Amino acid sequence: MHPWQDEDTVVIWFIIGLILVLLLSIAFVFLLKANYKKHLKNKIIIKDLRLKHIKKLELTSVETQEKERKRIGSDLHDSVINSLNILYLKSQSGLSEEVMVDNIQETILLTRRISHDLNPPLLEYENIEHLLKDLLNQWNAFYNIHFYISKQEDFSLNTDQKMHLMRIVQELMSNIYKHAQASMIHFNLRLSNKFFIFSMIDNGKGFDYDKRSPGLGLKNIQVRSDILNANFKYKQEKSSGTVFLFLLKRDPV
Repeated sequence: MHPWQDEDTVVIWFIIGLILVLLLSIAFVFLLKANYKKHLKNKIIIKDLRLKHIKKLELTSVETQEKERKRIGSDLHDSVINSLNILYLKSQSGLSEEVMVDNIQETILLTRRISHDLNPPLLEYENIEHLLKDLLNQWNAFYNIHFYISKQEDFSLNTDQKMHLMRIVQELMSNIYKHAQASMIHFNLRLSNKFFIFSMIDNGKGFDYDKRSPGLGLKNIQVRSDILNANFKYKQEKSSGTVFLFLLKRDPV
């Protein structure tokens, strides 16, 4: 009889095989357990980072809102109250009724713009394209504004998302008003079921975004874009104005 055919030898090799299989199974279980612990640890780390990021955004957002309130108060003082004081002085100097009416209308426009910034009307019910067009129309007295829209399908937005988008565009208009010395603005909006994209182009003096220290306005845009999980970019146009590009993707279902 061949040694390999001996019954005791077969039993021994069978036992050895079982031991090897058992050792491999134990090693595999330990490996799975180690990978699971590592995965769980990474998951906890990612969760902590997200919570810290959200907390940082909330703190920055609160700070931004407080600064916005101060800025609105400054706008009321510098724009509306100043215009009313000038109107009062002009009324005492005997100017013509036509001149006074023009000044009153300009003050009304300023007041309406600040009021619109504080609380955009029909935010919950209106489509975002109508809200943005209405917002830009508030500036028609100051700029030649061209509004273009390419709409394939509705990009559904909740009230908070609309508010953040409105605030971003308001901030862009405020920056143009304060710094750009522009006369014309092109606003291009593209909507589909997956993307919300807009570009805003002015013919002002332009600026180098990469070399400019971020002020409140730019920080506000950054914070709101982060909350929306959106991306934006300034294109450097020193001689012919500034180009602002914005992209918001629909979250995958």
